[in-house]
Amino acid sequence: MRNRPLHALLLVITLAMASCRDATPKKSSLRILCGSSMAQPIQEIGDQFAKSQGVEVIYDLGGSETLLPRVLADAPGDVFVCHDPFEEEVKAAGKLAGTATVACLRPVLLVRPGNPQAIQSMADLARPGLKIGIGDPRYSTCGEMFVQYLDQKGLREKVMANVALQARAHTEIANGMIAGPLDAIVVWNFVAELYKGKVQLVADDATYPPIRITILGLTQSPNPAIRNAFLETCRTPAVGETFLRHGYSPIPR
Repeated sequence: MRNRPLHALLLVITLAMASCRDATPKKSSLRILCGSSMAQPIQEIGDQFAKSQGVEVIYDLGGSETLLPRVLADAPGDVFVCHDPFEEEVKAAGKLAGTATVACLRPVLLVRPGNPQAIQSMADLARPGLKIGIGDPRYSTCGEMFVQYLDQKGLREKVMANVALQARAHTEIANGMIAGPLDAIVVWNFVAELYKGKVQLVADDATYPPIRITILGLTQSPNPAIRNAFLETCRTPAVGETFLRHGYSPIPR
């Protein structure tokens, strides 16, 4: 009788151990740090990968320029989805463990449906009275490229006088025209597809260097096998086609 408490304790321990053995193993995971400009296609691709591989995919979204310091500081993550020039910084820091180039970004000129201001070229943006929205050149690669183009064409002073909105997020810029007073915006190409029917693409005369979208494997990945499997998936034609369907440009050949 004096051993009854001990027997009870042993029974509890035995049952607890059996419960641990019977518990469903936790799924392996893939954490994707993704620049917000690439979020929509990557979530589609990541969800398909999760289903086919039986893993959990965790999305960590933000601006590429805000995610980069976290990558360099060894923040948790398996892959980093970004655009030029961030791959070079990751590589220089010794954090790169493989890469896949999937598509390209380029600045485009969008106007209201029907083009009520009859804007046909970048030079038209210099007309007095227009209200324009662009990416803030201090934070936005697209905005920086646009301002550099204006400098090359001698249009900066007149066009920038019409800029009524400079923002980090392309969705904010687009909404400034869709729901606000803007007459034209210069944003990444995917915005034309994202807001199809609410904006109109102008086939303007501006040319820009290609900005590659890359999926970077990270050395701090706790799941290198899953990381590498995802990189291999991203090197397939189907992934590039997904980006094209979402309004991005093909990789120049």
